Amino acid sequence: MIQFQCPKCGQQFTLPQPANQVTCPICGEKFNVATTIPPQPQQPPKYGPQQPPQYGPQQPQYGQPQYAYGPAQPGVFDPGPSGKSRGVAGLLAILIGGLGVHYFYLGHTAAGFLSILLSFITCGIWPLVMLIQGVIMLTMDQASFEQKYVYTQSALPLF
Repeated sequence: MIQFQCPKCGQQFTLPQPANQVTCPICGEKFNVATTIPPQPQQPPKYGPQQPPQYGPQQPQYGQPQYAYGPAQPGVFDPGPSGKSRGVAGLLAILIGGLGVHYFYLGHTAAGFLSILLSFITCGIWPLVMLIQGVIMLTMDQASFEQKYVYTQSALPLF
């Protein structure tokens, strides 16, 4: 059995034996078998219907940083392995560091209460110290931040 497809109507049909000239049983069109190519079975693509193959450099996804060289480094506001962001902690220390909010954010409640107490005792000098600490937090790398402020055993982690 040989399968053919009519070039005029597109219908497929089978014939029991090969022939040079075939007549379509549906529309009656006569066509030469040597000039037609039997249809190939369709196979689903290997990569799925919505994912064309990617060649060359990959485009970054929306929201991911773009770097010209080297692997992508985490940003200031990206959370680290502990889930704490050095950018958020640094901004809290700069804006309202005298109230110890950045220590509460980092999980050091004793240091937060001590910071509130020191703000009242020093009459405004302690918030300046916390401003400097916030700038230091923003400029250090994520690993140093995690070691110094998140995983520390110190009651009041400074600089």
